[in-house]
Amino acid sequence: MPTQNDTQYFEYRGVDQFHIARVTQDDKTGYVTETPVYFQPVQEIGKTTDSASEAHYYDNKALIVVNSESADTISITMTVPTLQQLAQLTGKSFDPETGMYVDGERQNDYYAISYRTKGTDGKYRYVSRLKGTFNIPEETVSTENDGTDTTNVQVTFTGVYTNYEFNKGKYVNGAWVKGSAKGIVVDERYNLVDFSTFFNQVQTPDSVQASGSNTFSITNTLTHVNDSNPDTSVNSGAAYLAALTAETGYTMDDVTVTMGGTDITSTAYTAANGVIYIADVTGDIVVTATATENEG
Repeated sequence: MPTQNDTQYFEYRGVDQFHIARVTQDDKTGYVTETPVYFQPVQEIGKTTDSASEAHYYDNKALIVVNSESADTISITMTVPTLQQLAQLTGKSFDPETGMYVDGERQNDYYAISYRTKGTDGKYRYVSRLKGTFNIPEETVSTENDGTDTTNVQVTFTGVYTNYEFNKGKYVNGAWVKGSAKGIVVDERYNLVDFSTFFNQVQTPDSVQASGSNTFSITNTLTHVNDSNPDTSVNSGAAYLAALTAETGYTMDDVTVTMGGTDITSTAYTAANGVIYIADVTGDIVVTATATENEG
């Protein structure tokens, strides 16, 4: 098992690259987000999680310990966001024609956040929190004086578990089993992962791969059929999700899915909704689908 150097002691001294992405799907069939965007420079990010343990007594002895864990409370201190960004965080409305923020009824969207923390040794830990909501930040505006006092904005992100269960959800007895997650932390001190594209997408327990991991190709041969997933490759061991839809005026009539040359259509494709789902990719994927024109 890889370990950090025992003498590699450090303290935190820096945080940057704060990104957010809206969660568009989180259910039993998949976890999907928009592309992460850099949000605002941050001054401080703090995380707290309340936990408790309670012993239950039987036969005059403490025999069972029950543990509980609350949602994550993440406080983010940042420069003042634009009104459009503020509307995005709070679920309020923004009028691009007038630059107006409308403090009306709130729409509660879930977001994923990503950032990295720096140590005194100059190395980073990369963090991805998978699902949560932002509070409405408090604002304090003071009069100018002859000093240098200013105010910034503090936003609270409440992180919860995903509904979707990842392949790497929980490590039990030397093997991974499916489970939901609140987030991941990856440390470059292990020298195992290439972080150059970490912020290109929301990283999950299944998407993080060791450097040099195998990738497999995805080939679509489609006739009058559209595929929701534009990817042309996928990491070994990762999950693959796509949805097939027939073009307007056409009806799907033939779909075949192979992986590594083996036909897996019966287990990977659901005809009722057109969804292709492969939990653990182990070979090149080929999707062949045709749709015929409706009569009349």
